[in-house]
Amino acid sequence: MKKIWLVLSISLLTLIGFFFGGNQVKAESLNFSVSAVQPENQIDKEITYFDLLVKPNEGQDLTVKIQNSDSQAHKYRVSINRAGTNRNGVIDYSTHGVKPDKSLNTKYNIETLVPAPTTVEVPAKTTQDYTFHLNVPKEAFDGVILGGVRVQRVESNSKKQKGVSIRNQFAYVIGLQLHSNEDYVAPNMKLLNVKAKQYNARNYVTANLQNTKPTIMHELKVNAKVHTKGTKDKVMDVKKDSMTMAPNSNFDFPISANGKALKAGKYTLVLDAYAEKGRYHWHFTKDFVITDKTADKLNKSAVDTEDSPNYFIWIVLAVLVVIALLAVIIYLNQKNQKKRRK
Repeated sequence: MKKIWLVLSISLLTLIGFFFGGNQVKAESLNFSVSAVQPENQIDKEITYFDLLVKPNEGQDLTVKIQNSDSQAHKYRVSINRAGTNRNGVIDYSTHGVKPDKSLNTKYNIETLVPAPTTVEVPAKTTQDYTFHLNVPKEAFDGVILGGVRVQRVESNSKKQKGVSIRNQFAYVIGLQLHSNEDYVAPNMKLLNVKAKQYNARNYVTANLQNTKPTIMHELKVNAKVHTKGTKDKVMDVKKDSMTMAPNSNFDFPISANGKALKAGKYTLVLDAYAEKGRYHWHFTKDFVITDKTADKLNKSAVDTEDSPNYFIWIVLAVLVVIALLAVIIYLNQKNQKKRRK
């Protein structure tokens, strides 16, 4: 019996190692910092990001300080990225070169006003300045031009490791906000389209919302319901508040299927959006269709739908059955050996 338990223990450890042993999760130590050197045309001296009142066609140099507190030199990727809005309703500065929203005038795309992404090397225990030139648009503009100076350490370890290696990387972002006047611009929202989509192997209906104005949309709240077309039957709904939208941006607002399989058919989205603590309100109603092809494709690849098979459970059960059979074989073999000895 000791041998049986030994085999079972080894098998279970092998099973655990199969699913979890190959994953290596590493967190990058936060051994650098970034700060802005405020120029004379900084509007608010109390904030830590660039908030500049600029004059048309008057360029200027801006500087950020990169402090490397580590005991060895490191390289850092510096990029000035246009602000966008992610599907969580958060202003995002993480990516460079994303296709701009159609409402943005190309003359006011901040990525065309600054240098391309570059790499800066900073010696150990050293603070180094990175200075870049800002080309202010030739004409005055209303609202704001919004971006961010993003600084991330470049990983030097390129060796391949067995299994899945996950490394949490940290980046600093310093906001870069430009005004040519301080006049207020009201936000405006449009509903561009409604589609069935999938994120992280889970099904959603997404409403693509667009802020068409060069202004930040604060305190955004959305109430959305999906009905079967021509009825009051509610298929799914969601309420979310405390969101923010970047100027001249759009994002897919997700409405979760909550683990239910999507069904092909005709539907109606009813959506109410509120901004600036209810000062602005938009109401949208839009019909859309989920085709058989789309429903089948998304349901097959979803991990949380009621109809989708749970492969993990089946794999575990199969392994346990194999272990049980192996234990029986070993037991019977030992029993036969004892009989022969007699």
